[in-house]
Amino acid sequence: MSAIRPDHDEIIARYRRVAALPDGLFFFTFPLRRGAIDRLHLAPGSAVLEVGCGSGANFAFLVRAVGPTGHVVGVDLSPEMVAAARARVKRGGWSNVQVVESPAESMRLADSFDGLLLFAMHDVLTSPEAIARCLEHVRPGGRVVVVSPALADRLPGRLLNPLAAMAFRRFSVSQADLAQPWRLLAKQLPGLRVERLGPGILFLATGRVG
Repeated sequence: MSAIRPDHDEIIARYRRVAALPDGLFFFTFPLRRGAIDRLHLAPGSAVLEVGCGSGANFAFLVRAVGPTGHVVGVDLSPEMVAAARARVKRGGWSNVQVVESPAESMRLADSFDGLLLFAMHDVLTSPEAIARCLEHVRPGGRVVVVSPALADRLPGRLLNPLAAMAFRRFSVSQADLAQPWRLLAKQLPGLRVERLGPGILFLATGRVG
């Protein structure tokens, strides 16, 4: 597994702790996950890429969206996350889901995709190399959807910024662009649309590859 960023070992160590947590702790994210995948507008038979797939919590929703003739590829750099995701695929009996262990910056995939999903992947969003490599794998016209934390820019969300900042410190190695984590992606996708969710400490971004 080749690496570009010197902090990959630290990222893997942090994700190792997350991999041990049960899905039930994150039940509140399920509506966000479904909503994000709906924004991909995937049709039966589509191919979709999730970078930073973690333990595969989005796989069931993605498989449902692309159907049995579609293809789902999840990429993660954490061996523990990849093992958990592959175990989930086996339990689900999903023959059309593949899990790849690789940093986003150096992933090599044979396929191109109709959609790209990034869910709570601040370290990917703030890496120019990772963003470039992700977009290389999306077909012209393919959709990109991101859901991730951000520091709120107005009340009442700003009252929650200390809590959001604590979460960034715990779960993300990169502390860049906390207020606008979509900045690098917007440079590559000029039509990127960004929506603040709830009180403003989460955002949903949607765009299309030209």
